[in-house]
Amino acid sequence: MDVQGNTEGAVVRKTLIVLLLVGLALLLVPLSGTLLLIFSAILIAVLIRSAAAPFRMLGIPETPAVLLGVLAIFAVLYLVGWLFGAQLGQEFSNVAAQLPSAIDSARDWLRQQPWGQSLSLASLDLQSYFGRAVSFAFGAVGVITNLVLVVIGAIYFALQPGLYVRGAERLFPKEQGPRVVDALNASGVALQKYLLGQLFTMTVVGSLVAIGLTFVGLPSAGALGVIVGVANFIPLVGPVIGAIPGILLAFAQGPDALIAASLVYLVAQQAEGNVLTPLVQRWAVSIPPALLLFALGALGSLFGILGILLAAPLAVVLYTLVTMLWSRDALGYDVRVPGRRRSRGDDGG
Repeated sequence: MDVQGNTEGAVVRKTLIVLLLVGLALLLVPLSGTLLLIFSAILIAVLIRSAAAPFRMLGIPETPAVLLGVLAIFAVLYLVGWLFGAQLGQEFSNVAAQLPSAIDSARDWLRQQPWGQSLSLASLDLQSYFGRAVSFAFGAVGVITNLVLVVIGAIYFALQPGLYVRGAERLFPKEQGPRVVDALNASGVALQKYLLGQLFTMTVVGSLVAIGLTFVGLPSAGALGVIVGVANFIPLVGPVIGAIPGILLAFAQGPDALIAASLVYLVAQQAEGNVLTPLVQRWAVSIPPALLLFALGALGSLFGILGILLAAPLAVVLYTLVTMLWSRDALGYDVRVPGRRRSRGDDGG
């Protein structure tokens, strides 16, 4: 009788677990937007803890160091705005004013070409596209409300990361807890290195483009440098997207400006692809390009621009977790953990 009762109890527990997993899977779809906002908060929390690292090295306790890190980030943003805000604001206004006529010029030229009759330049309607994308990403509640929620959540994550790691640990069997914590910590380190590497690359590429376009004589070079720098946060396709406004404005000024601007973007992206990215990946995280491409396609089709922006960081986290918990621990392969030094016998897989 006891054996039968234990068997029935085990069946009931397994059934409840399956039902719980199915319920969680069904909730992923309606809650996907909220989950992306939570991940956005995690990204900002990683940056906050990076900014707090120098203060911790000075012996300042954890909580004051994190708060000083938050203040340091706001101070840097304020300083940049104070130094360049007025100039960049005017340049962005000029870009916004000139882009419609540049798009019209490109559309008219394309329509005059025999091979361009069947092509559509609707994708060049940047204002409409980004307006729809932002509306989808932040929903009806409003941009400001969600930004405030993300920033406040990021501060909470940054102040007590161990609390949330321990909560995730308790979702798994007790004997697996240390491995889960190790994998979560490794994914956090990989994400931190990836973000710092991307910020470095974005800054260098944006500066190169701004300086190059200034020498070329293209107006609003600073704003165009910021655009291409920010766009470089999106791997693979970001550099192409970021170059579109500058190429369109140069096209409207004539063939000489178009060739010169194209050369500036080409040199900057070659420097990024052949010099900066290999150096950053050697220090930080190297993700297979095909994996990034499919992550961009999948999340972009599901969640629009917010999915595209978060695809690469999310791929870094998932790639690290799968590498450690599945390839290394479950299957026994001696693999390199993203963000960590190459292990003994690693073949680069």
